[in-house]
Amino acid sequence: MAYEENEARKLILKACNELVSKQLIVRTWGNVSARVTEDRIAITPSGKGYDTLTEDDIVIVDLKGKYEGDLKPSSELGVHLAGYQSRPEANFIIHTHQTYASALSILGMDIRLGPRVSERTRQLVGPSIVCAEYGLNGSKKIAQAVSYALDSNPKTNHVLLKNHGAVCLGTDYDNAFHIALTLEKLSQKIYDYYCTDGAPLVEQLAQRKAYKEEKPTVVEEISVVQAIPETIDSSFERYGMWILHVRTPYVLKMSEYDTTVKAYLDDFAQITGPSVKCVSADADRPALFKILGKGNAVFVEGQGAYTFGPTYDEALCVAEILEKGCTAAYLARIRDIEPLKAYDAFIDRYKYVHKYSKLK
Repeated sequence: MAYEENEARKLILKACNELVSKQLIVRTWGNVSARVTEDRIAITPSGKGYDTLTEDDIVIVDLKGKYEGDLKPSSELGVHLAGYQSRPEANFIIHTHQTYASALSILGMDIRLGPRVSERTRQLVGPSIVCAEYGLNGSKKIAQAVSYALDSNPKTNHVLLKNHGAVCLGTDYDNAFHIALTLEKLSQKIYDYYCTDGAPLVEQLAQRKAYKEEKPTVVEEISVVQAIPETIDSSFERYGMWILHVRTPYVLKMSEYDTTVKAYLDDFAQITGPSVKCVSADADRPALFKILGKGNAVFVEGQGAYTFGPTYDEALCVAEILEKGCTAAYLARIRDIEPLKAYDAFIDRYKYVHKYSKLK
């Protein structure tokens, strides 16, 4: 049953906060919509942070894409419209960038669920994890790929978007979130299974957890290396930036390979660039800045990575996206998966820097 328009606006704002609190997105990389009539939906706007979003910012759009008001609807409007058109019973849709479902999406294939998966999980998610073909975010191709995946899998309530994220289609608000959370738990189990050579890392994480409980003074996974003093001239390029040392599990693991890490997820390409280089462990700061170039992240052999930003919040955002991207890169290394094509990664970066970030 469709929502009354004011209720839909309230639920969408509530959903934006829940996406963040449930760690189904990083910052504002995701979007939400609700059906308000048979042929109209309410959806989050493009380029507005969730922390400042109001009910009046929610955009009303018909199923042909014509919208009301001055604000543009989400750049992923096409994905939502494809969902409502393919699933008349869907009344609430959330597009997430959840870590493990996004990581599995790089495989670019459907994954049939085995007999060990409970019947309740099958009812929520469907008989298999379904993956749509790759398309640049916001493009007609990705919307068409979602439409095809849904029409080809009439029992699925979700679709993975290759190298991107996931879209979950619920009969209502609660159902959509239940699908998304169940999909993530299931994806994590499948991820662990597919990382057949990843057992040592799983054991390492368990040991690290035990070590933290025994010794609370263990080194923080993300720590500040450099803050911007009030007296510093911001024109001093990298010396006028916040610098964070990132030792999160998959960032640390990828740094051990002492190699450039390319983008397997499009938000990695957008935020950190098409690739992140690695410097030797004994490199001094000038050498680190030199290899960094115009980027905002660099790996240090066996020591994790450094992320940079004009504010702490932006440097932390890079760190969070880097860890998510490395989760996908770790699976890709084990399963011999190709990264995003250089051209697509470049386009993602260009669109983010010159369009999306300008709106934000």
